[in-house]
Amino acid sequence: MFSRSKHLLCFILPISTLLFLITGLHGIASTLAWTIPFWLILLADWLSPDFKPETTEKYSAQFYDGILYTLTFLQFANIILMLDYITQLRWESYNDIVISLVNLVAIRFLVGTSSGTSGIVVAHELIHRPQTTLQLLGRLLLCTVCYEHFVIAHKRGHHLNLSMPDDIATAKLGENFKDYWRRVYLGYLRYAWHSEQDRLALDPNQHGIIHNQVFQGLLIELALLIFIIIHFGWLATVMFIYQAIAAVRILETVNYFQHWGLENGQFGKTYGWVSHSWLSRYALIGLPHHIGHHEDENKHFHEIAYSEQGPKLPYGYFVMNLWVKLNNASYQKMAVQELKNFHHKQLS
Repeated sequence: MFSRSKHLLCFILPISTLLFLITGLHGIASTLAWTIPFWLILLADWLSPDFKPETTEKYSAQFYDGILYTLTFLQFANIILMLDYITQLRWESYNDIVISLVNLVAIRFLVGTSSGTSGIVVAHELIHRPQTTLQLLGRLLLCTVCYEHFVIAHKRGHHLNLSMPDDIATAKLGENFKDYWRRVYLGYLRYAWHSEQDRLALDPNQHGIIHNQVFQGLLIELALLIFIIIHFGWLATVMFIYQAIAAVRILETVNYFQHWGLENGQFGKTYGWVSHSWLSRYALIGLPHHIGHHEDENKHFHEIAYSEQGPKLPYGYFVMNLWVKLNNASYQKMAVQELKNFHHKQLS
């Protein structure tokens, strides 16, 4: 029973977000209380036991796919419920305004975090699947955070040019997160657009901008924004964009510390940083097994091999995400020392 239940950790944040949205409107104390699941996840990730390769029973593909489909449903549901929730906020009195503002902060925190740690993570899994329908579903999930172009930048840019000069996703040695964020947020879009233009130039059967996948994604995202404006109003639209940016910022923080300082193989042969966190592995459906993902990007999240071949992260992904953003200088100090340790181990 326990072996199966550990896979359900990935539902904690999206389900707690769903429950917050369907039980509103909330007072200030109640609103703050709904953030507790995140803080418990953070504490558990900090104290998490190390992950060890397991030989326990493997469940059917339907079990693991069921997790993906349920998380996909939760992502779409949470976005719709968020938009509806915002239309119910009251602004008549001073007390209404204070409560509504607290709710908006909680919405950004809960939905943005759920989108970043669940919605995007599931999208990442789906865009690597061979089935066209699953790839399309992954693209639609990315549209909920206005980041559909990530598909091209990630698969053609990051995976094909890992740690090379053309890999925009690898944070350079000494690069702080603020500079990295400014570089990649629009840099991904430019890269993906030019990549699609190059692809179309080589394909005589596809002409015109309509065949550009990045343009298609932008068109869907624009249509989505217009729909939200018409049916839910400007405040809901602003909050939709706000949660999208928050979610993408979580994604790019992960990309930042997964490959920080590993450009050009200067610290030896590795595909990325190693995470030992048992909780991160299951709460983020295998995302921390990033080295194994780069070794074979076609493997499903439950099949990805665990690898020790890389510098070690001292904490899980949830803790690392906050550390990188809140105290980047101390993170870099730790990372430089760990890279030196990894390099010395390889030499010996």
